[in-house]
Amino acid sequence: MKTRLICLILTFVMIQVSAQEEVSTTVIKLKDLITHAADAYPNEEPQQIYLLIETDITGVSSDNRFFLEQGVQLLLKRLQPGDKVAIGTYGGSNSTIVSYTEASNSTHILQELQKIYTIENQDADKDGIDMAYQFAKNYFVEGSENKVIMMRNDQISSQAITANASKSKKTKKTREERKEAGQPYKLGGAIAITALSILPEVLEVIKD
Repeated sequence: MKTRLICLILTFVMIQVSAQEEVSTTVIKLKDLITHAADAYPNEEPQQIYLLIETDITGVSSDNRFFLEQGVQLLLKRLQPGDKVAIGTYGGSNSTIVSYTEASNSTHILQELQKIYTIENQDADKDGIDMAYQFAKNYFVEGSENKVIMMRNDQISSQAITANASKSKKTKKTREERKEAGQPYKLGGAIAITALSILPEVLEVIKD
């Protein structure tokens, strides 16, 4: 009975520790950051937020610059002064460009955010998503809502789909061309094969 009680207590403690160290996830589109900031904040619970932005090999395009900058700016205004925000990237570039900084220091955060437009294929061999969660866990704050807000970039997704479709079409065309080139039943191939097959007979005729 005593052993069972100890096991139950240990299980309860492990569950509590696990719950305390949990980093939640919110997935939105980059262009929806403004709406998300307006709808989800302010929040009475202290916030520890990691903004994780999907990028291509040249960072974030100028088309999405407005949504990103205005969204981050609105988020910082709606957070409590002591809430903290970090910013990182995944995809084409994988790095943390802003460490956890209090929302009250919005000028510094917005200045550091400008780095996202100049990064080029930084740490491409790393996993930006894994880096973000590891960073969030390393700076986990008990009593706060520790969260990663992952922002997907539709423009990058559509570019990838278009590129893959184009590559697939080109590959298919190349295969068809190779198949046709090696097809023995084309007229030229048929003539060559026929000539080779009757060559012994032709030689016999010449000898005679």
